[in-house]
Amino acid sequence: MTVCSETCADDFTPFTVDSGHVCLLRSGMPMVGLDAMQRANSTLEDFCRSYFMFHGMDANEPESIFRFLPFLSFTESYIYQLDNMNEELLQLSSASSEGPNLPMDMGKSDENQSKGVHLLEVFKCDPFGPLVHLLHHHGLLIERITTELRLGTEYWTLERKLCHALVKKKKISIEDVMRAIHLKSFDYRILNILLYQLRGQEVNELHMEFLSVSEFLVEISDDFMIIFSRF
Repeated sequence: MTVCSETCADDFTPFTVDSGHVCLLRSGMPMVGLDAMQRANSTLEDFCRSYFMFHGMDANEPESIFRFLPFLSFTESYIYQLDNMNEELLQLSSASSEGPNLPMDMGKSDENQSKGVHLLEVFKCDPFGPLVHLLHHHGLLIERITTELRLGTEYWTLERKLCHALVKKKKISIEDVMRAIHLKSFDYRILNILLYQLRGQEVNELHMEFLSVSEFLVEISDDFMIIFSRF
């Protein structure tokens, strides 16, 4: 994962991960990296093909895509950058006997412990702060987006909790599982709300309710496909 350049500048704190580097600002905030942008690209393609029609837009017209692409791409890439960091934290915390949010014994490596502490701090200290500031600066931030961002943070917390329980062979709550499934597609909801803002239109509540049900069914379907593929 490349975040700044071949070497991180003095303003950044680099942490090595399997695919490259995670670079954090000295304040602990993440930078958007190439890996996150590449992962976001598939979501953006799906978003254009599946949701543009609800906004009266044609995904086959380049003008429709590129007109709003900078904000949509940056937002989704920022989310994926945090998702990458959450996955790294999840791997580290899975080795911890203290719990999913307490990286106290992440292996014997000082580097691992340092990574765990810094990554955990990102999620404790308003991880979406820079994105919120940017959207507010451009007049695009509304309470609905802020709410969905909070739900995204809740989803990552639940994901770490559930994965840690599974690794440690502990019981998991069905309520937590269902809550996580409902929250998982928060990025699609943010992209839809953001697109309404970019087009200067009010959010269509019927559209959003339909998407909520659709996303829930898609997540369950994807989970079943993963299960059946193992047999």
